[in-house]
Order: sequence, then C-alpha cells, then structure tokens
Amino acid sequence: YAFVRPEHAAAYASATNDNNAAYSGSEAIAPHMLHTRLFKDVMFQVATDPQLDLDLLKLVHGEHDATFHIPLKPWDLVQVRAQLEAVEEKSSGILVVSKLYGFVEGELAVECKTAYFIKGDKKKAPAGEKKAPKAPPPAPPAPDFEAGFSIDDDQSYRYAEASLDDNPIHVDPSTAKAAGLPNVILHGLCTMAMSGCSVVDSLAEGDPRRLKRLGVRFARPVLNGSKLTTQGWKTEAGTHFIVKDDQGNVVIANGVAELS
Repeated sequence: YAFVRPEHAAAYASATNDNNAAYSGSEAIAPHMLHTRLFKDVMFQVATDPQLDLDLLKLVHGEHDATFHIPLKPWDLVQVRAQLEAVEEKSSGILVVSKLYGFVEGELAVECKTAYFIKGDKKKAPAGEKKAPKAPPPAPPAPDFEAGFSIDDDQSYRYAEASLDDNPIHVDPSTAKAAGLPNVILHGLCTMAMSGCSVVDSLAEGDPRRLKRLGVRFARPVLNGSKLTTQGWKTEAGTHFIVKDDQGNVVIANGVAELS
C-alpha cells in the first residue's frame, strides 16, 4: 500500500517539467505517471529477483504501457500488486514482462504492462558470412501535429529523486560509462511522461483527465540537455506517436495515447 502524497505528486510534476493546473486546487489529480513511483518497489522486485539473476548493468527498460481507469488523487491509498508474466530468451538477450495493478478502495485505478530487456553478449558472425541489407522502411505520412520540449541539464537527477529510481546509470557518470553509455541517461519513464504531456497539450486542450492510456517502446537513450520532438498521427481513439532527438533519431517508438 502507498499513499498518493501531495508533496510527492508536486515533486513528480516538477521533475517532469509539467506545470498543469489540474494538479492543484480542490479537484486536483496526480500526474498520471506518478504511478511508477508507487510501483517502484514491485518493479524492482522483478528486476532484482534472485531466481531471475538479471545483470542490472545490461538491463534496459524496453516498453511501458499504462491504462488509467480513474485518476489518482492526493491522499488516495493505493494497493499495489505485480505479476511476473513472461521470461523469454531471445538471440540478443532476455525479455522479462510483468503486469502491475493499482487499486483504490477496491477499484482498479491503473494497470500497466512493463518489459525489461537484458542485453546478451554480441555474437560475431562466422567469417565470410554477411547479412543481407534490410530494405528501408516506407516513409510515414506527414504528422498531424508536432510538439517540441527540452530536457534540462539536471533532469535525470531531479527525476531520480522524485521517482525514487536512483539506478546509477541515471545519476553516476562513471557507472553509466562502465555500462557503455556516453554519460548518465534520462529515465525512459521520464521521457514517456514528458511526451505524454506534449500529447495532452496538443490533442486534449491541456486536460490530463482525458488521458486514458499511454504506451511506448523505449528505442534509444536520451541524454540530459537534449531537445526532443513529439510527432503524432491522429486516430479515432487518440494518436500514434514517436519522439525524436535533435539528431533525428527516434528515442520513443510505437507510442500510443488514448483520450476520452
């Protein structure tokens, strides 16, 4: 069980540069992605389970897909449950999938499916064997909307404190470099939260109460100080979207947002 404490909700909103007015006043709701702070312990129980014996330095958060049945509010008491759904060995590593649930007064408020990927050691192709080049994917149509946002120089440090996710690759440059990264990287869930804000501002007139689902695949690490752009294509339910960095690389793929 965990309370939705107002100061934690405010800190989370600040750490994701989200100053939406819906988070204050007598009818205040909590930021949607605050659920990841409440689920942090059970998410890490999966990642650090001794029977799974996962190498955390090689672990990356692959996907997160959350459905919001009712908005969390300050002082809600949330009962958290988790279920390990699948462990799949693939040629490039191990995929670990879990389901997470949050209940308020017995009613399901938020549920999500989250996937970790543990990169395996790269295998060299036999001498003389070359892979056939892949055909480039077809160019997508022009997006229906674009929204830019900036990652602050201290974003990962602030988010680590607000989310309780202090994995060293987000806050310790030496550990990040030991894991093969150029520097500390931003939490994928922070990028997800910030891109969700850009969708709400673009398609829901800035009303986060209308966001009913947010799902993404984390495609590429994001560094502090980056400038990102959400590109979206409208659907009947909301939008499919991607997020690119200032070099044009896709950092969030397969984004989906559903709005009431």
